[in-house]
Amino acid sequence: MLLEANVRKMLVNGEQWASWHGYHIPVSEKYIAIWTPAGTEMRWKTGGWISKKHQLTYLWRDEWYTIHIGYDLDGRFISGYCDVVLPTDDYSNTASELLYTDLYIDVVIREDFSVFTKDQEVFERAAHLYPIVAESRQPSFMTLDQLEEQAKQWSGPFSLFPRSLPRIDFEQLTPEEAASVLRTIAKQP
Repeated sequence: MLLEANVRKMLVNGEQWASWHGYHIPVSEKYIAIWTPAGTEMRWKTGGWISKKHQLTYLWRDEWYTIHIGYDLDGRFISGYCDVVLPTDDYSNTASELLYTDLYIDVVIREDFSVFTKDQEVFERAAHLYPIVAESRQPSFMTLDQLEEQAKQWSGPFSLFPRSLPRIDFEQLTPEEAASVLRTIAKQP
């Protein structure tokens, strides 16, 4: 069975914005892969719900982003969301909790693979209140621009995500089996 983990999305003021439960898939030492199956409770500051989609979340040590890709109940891509975040080196493939601090700006990928960015005005308001946000302006917007271009071409970190999943029961697999599936499908165009 896969190791379980809680993912927590934090705001720069220390408040928790969201949390959910998932499973580690130890596919790489370069990034952390978390599988969140449909039916998982999603707890957000604005309210909670039961997810109607499957999700893969990848987090990188010391990078300015984390990426969430959603799949329908049959394993087909339906959405992508890229948070620009404060870099951290605290991630591991065995951590029971993974926290990231959101810097508000995002890249969104629609079901038809069109891409847009959002929340630049939220970033600017936060930059007036929190020095860490103001100090991160240049790398944050460079990351946003780079992720937007990579998302449009499904390149860079997006090439690690399959556009469709051959199976949707990762939580039932051994770590080796789940990792093997993701390694194989990440190589597909």
